Amino acid sequence: MGKKKIIKTENDFEGVLFGIISQLRDYQLCWHLNKHLSFEMEMMDDLEITHKKKNKTATYSWFRYEDELDKLFVYLLSNKYSGEYLIPEIKQADFLFMVQGELSEKAKNELFSALKEIQAVQMVFEINYSQLKSKENLVLE
Repeated sequence: MGKKKIIKTENDFEGVLFGIISQLRDYQLCWHLNKHLSFEMEMMDDLEITHKKKNKTATYSWFRYEDELDKLFVYLLSNKYSGEYLIPEIKQADFLFMVQGELSEKAKNELFSALKEIQAVQMVFEINYSQLKSKENLVLE
């Protein structure tokens, strides 16, 4: 099992965060995203989160891609593990798709549309990062 990597929480998040509902397994969804969005996301060591209230440790898979040209980091994270959630306030999302970096409004809209067009994706919705209570779980590197 992997270790959780932590740096200081960034309050000034720049990028976009989407919730994805899909019945696919994590690696299958990653394959579809890579194919349709021309990414090359690779699986990383599992993210371990200890839920303090329940004294349980859950592991979440995640995939990462770095676009050096546009200086973007792209992540796909599973949101569910044995009844626990990486982001508990977004229980309806099976996966979280995050792009960190400077994105124009046009680029965000194009990405949203492209995600909706993938047949394996049942639903996509934008998540307001600044309103998340458990955003520290999204600090990956």
